[in-house]
Amino acid sequence: MDVRADYMDSPHRRVLDLRPHGLADIPMLGWYHYVRAQPDLPVHRHNRGFEICYLERGRQIFEAEGRQYRLSGGEVFLTHPDEPHSTGGNPSEPGVLYWLNLRLPPSGRGLLALQGGESQALVDRLLGLPFRHFRATQQTRNEFRDLFALYDRPETLQRSLRMRCAVIRLLLEVIDGSLAHIASETSQRMTEVVEWIRAHPQADFSLKDLARRVHLSVSHFKKRFKAETGLSPWQFILHHRIEIARDQLTDSDASVTKIAHDLGFSSSQYFATVFKRMTGLTPTSCRERACSCGPSNRCDDGQHAL
Repeated sequence: MDVRADYMDSPHRRVLDLRPHGLADIPMLGWYHYVRAQPDLPVHRHNRGFEICYLERGRQIFEAEGRQYRLSGGEVFLTHPDEPHSTGGNPSEPGVLYWLNLRLPPSGRGLLALQGGESQALVDRLLGLPFRHFRATQQTRNEFRDLFALYDRPETLQRSLRMRCAVIRLLLEVIDGSLAHIASETSQRMTEVVEWIRAHPQADFSLKDLARRVHLSVSHFKKRFKAETGLSPWQFILHHRIEIARDQLTDSDASVTKIAHDLGFSSSQYFATVFKRMTGLTPTSCRERACSCGPSNRCDDGQHAL
């Protein structure tokens, strides 16, 4: 079933239908900027439609074909027409995400009003991408932003043409990114730092010590770390601690206070505040629902976020 949006703007979420504005193949262009976790995106599909998601900032898990894809800031995830996908029971995490639904045209009409050969070549490229999860080019973000800016201009023929060109440029950037396989893996040195953080979640990390491990100044380390993981070092540490806490809340009888202390939080109150911001639940309610927030369990009875 195809998920439908309410097409209502809000300060933190915007969803547009571009079909009345000269783009018959774009039923949905969306954006959100969440500062707190939102309900998970349930399993759904888009009738004859691709979905292109670009995560500008934060982290997000998607699931398709029984596999999880963990996006960091600056990465793209693409689903194929009629393919079931979801966030695997995980919440829509705090961050900034853009998405676009591209519906295949009926027989006899070219995609985005392109000529037959051009339209088919573009569709074949999208269907045959070697990777569906990859690091985006800088221009990918710009094209998404341009589409929203163009939508807000007065409606003219030039506006419609510019929007159509922006969509075509966006699709070409997505194709180029996948074909080039701009690695979503962090560099070797940053990988070592990430693994160190994961192995010592309770440690009182010092930015100076972490930067020294990769032979960078603190300022360069912070910029490099965020560029490659989508999060600041401290945000990354908090996300990892919360991941461990979710498991401990459901797999052990340890008190919330002990879990918070063992993971390096200064108080159980601060731990509870961070936990709710990132998962949408309090530690107690998560435990009561026997919910790990993982791929096989739902933590919310809420509606989808996108």
